[in-house]
Amino acid sequence: MTKETYLKQLRHKLIKLPKEEIEAAIDYYTEYFDEAGEENTQSVIDELGSPASVASKILADFAVKDLTNHPKSAKKGLSAAWLIVLAIFASPIAIPLLIAVFALVFSLIITGAAFAFSFFAFIFSLIIAGIVSIIGGFTVITQHIPSALFFIGIGLTIGGIGLILFSPLLSIVKNSSIALAKLLKKLFDKLTIKRKEEL
Repeated sequence: MTKETYLKQLRHKLIKLPKEEIEAAIDYYTEYFDEAGEENTQSVIDELGSPASVASKILADFAVKDLTNHPKSAKKGLSAAWLIVLAIFASPIAIPLLIAVFALVFSLIITGAAFAFSFFAFIFSLIIAGIVSIIGGFTVITQHIPSALFFIGIGLTIGGIGLILFSPLLSIVKNSSIALAKLLKKLFDKLTIKRKEEL
């Protein structure tokens, strides 16, 4: 990539900034390239990173500076927030993609945890209901033996179902956690490779 191409891409990424800020940034980086010399253009590009990553820093810095130099207002806050969002999306694609992936993974973890918790609660309630039913059966055994046997039988059945389901649920949760960890590692490795390619 040439110096001119780099600066052109940088200018394009900074399009949402005020004109004087864009010119100041372009002048700064033009001077930076000129001081290094034409023979060192590639090493300067390697040092700075992609135009997108430089633009994201400039946009974020401007948003913060604009908030501290001017009185705070709702409009100013929204403007700064918008510039920070632009800074994130001006950065190499890996960052927004990383945010989306983490949001997706976080939602999957929350959904899985909610499912596991509700299933554990269901199994626990089956076991408790079974115990209560057995105790109820023993309390009425002297009054009516068929009712007592019914309650004891129902209690043993419900409690047994709860105990039978407990082991497979633990296995499912364990295997899901391992699969999620492997998926996260694979995604992280892909994003790391993509990030290196962009730089």
